[in-house]
Amino acid sequence: MLTYNLENRGKIPLYDYLYRCIRDDILSGNIKAGDKLPSKRTLAKHLNVSIVTIENAYAQLSLEGYIEPVEKSGYFVMKLEHTEKASCMIKQAVDEEEFEYSFFADLRSNRIRRNNFPFSTWARLLRDTVSSHNEMLLKTVPYNGIYELRLALAEFLHEYRGMNVQPSQIIIGSGTEYLYSRLIRLLGRDSIWAVESTGNQKITGIYNMYNASWKYVSGDEYGLSPNVLNKSGCNVLHVSPANHFPTGTVMPVKRRQELLSWAMQEDSRYILEDDYDSEFRYSGAAIAPLYSMDNSGKVIYMNTFSKTLIPSLRISYMVLPPSLMERYKEELSFYSGTVSSIEQYTLARFISEGYFERHLNHMRNYYKNIRNSFINAIKASPLNDISTIEEANSGTYFLLKLNTSLPDDTIATRTKAADIDVATMSEYIISGSNDTHTIIINYCGVHMERIEETVRRLTKAICEST
Repeated sequence: MLTYNLENRGKIPLYDYLYRCIRDDILSGNIKAGDKLPSKRTLAKHLNVSIVTIENAYAQLSLEGYIEPVEKSGYFVMKLEHTEKASCMIKQAVDEEEFEYSFFADLRSNRIRRNNFPFSTWARLLRDTVSSHNEMLLKTVPYNGIYELRLALAEFLHEYRGMNVQPSQIIIGSGTEYLYSRLIRLLGRDSIWAVESTGNQKITGIYNMYNASWKYVSGDEYGLSPNVLNKSGCNVLHVSPANHFPTGTVMPVKRRQELLSWAMQEDSRYILEDDYDSEFRYSGAAIAPLYSMDNSGKVIYMNTFSKTLIPSLRISYMVLPPSLMERYKEELSFYSGTVSSIEQYTLARFISEGYFERHLNHMRNYYKNIRNSFINAIKASPLNDISTIEEANSGTYFLLKLNTSLPDDTIATRTKAADIDVATMSEYIISGSNDTHTIIINYCGVHMERIEETVRRLTKAICEST
């Protein structure tokens, strides 16, 4: 009789896990060609599962050709070739795909904890969408996204970000990478993109993928330098003025005006404003986007819901100036929409009915409490004697500058040995490999109850060798 420990299935559906178990036994030779499988009723009773579960597992095995149903006789295993080798290859692939190491404290990733997402509200809106938009869900998704979501975003941006935006200027896409690719195509291969020499280097990988030309441009304590930008020969600037990562710099208005002046000097010049993570500010008013200062149609605004909601939602959007939007319609509107209409209609209601605003308020309070607890734990520890906390009351991270002789890579290695993953500032500086002795504490995915132990482990990893 086939016997499997069904408790090991994790989040895999029961029938799928059972199908995999039987399949692997067939491939490994434990169940041989010609063997008859137990009847559905007998196996269901033996494994204490429903007959439907067995039926679904057998149906999948039959569909893929592992077993064959014989009328009035049951299910029999088909003869396969190279079963043992195939089994090993599949097992290895499954193991590599499903394995993901989880640190005691992940201070590097932008993870969202499960209990911070309003699943019940989202599920209810999703069900309502399916029942009330059943005809609309069958239609092709427009190239720029459904109107209801673009309208909700335009109203939200006007009310909370001070941006005068028409729904016709907004393009919905499945992640910022997709939108970057469309911008590269829109602005042309002759464009040269300016990228800040201190910051997230992922964007350069995207530019390389689409064969776009780019250059690093250095800055100062106020952000990217207009003088260096003028000499670079670049005509498109990628910048985050409201909350620069990882420095946390808020670009002052004078520097913003200088960048806008640079853009207006030539028709081909544009500024791509990445407003990622700007929603989380814990003191004072929200920082107005550069887009709200632009009266000449030179700023392209981009944002995503991967941090404010969940990364797996994969919904981002950009706002194009009217002239660029006309070009987009003429040249790129043949592209199909990349986000399902179900998710778009659901998100539109989530925003327009006020759930998104309430969620943001909740998350600001939550992150503020996590941040304060983390900072207080550091100040109460020996780590406080050799460190300085630098934070700008925004985002979901702060900087911990260490008075230590340890190289940055040694700090990262020692903290990882303490089961803590943390990034150093030097990882985001392209101009040199000098040690910054600064680590980035990204606290958005940290468990409140683990903060004190996390600080204790950081202290032991750093202070004992300082």
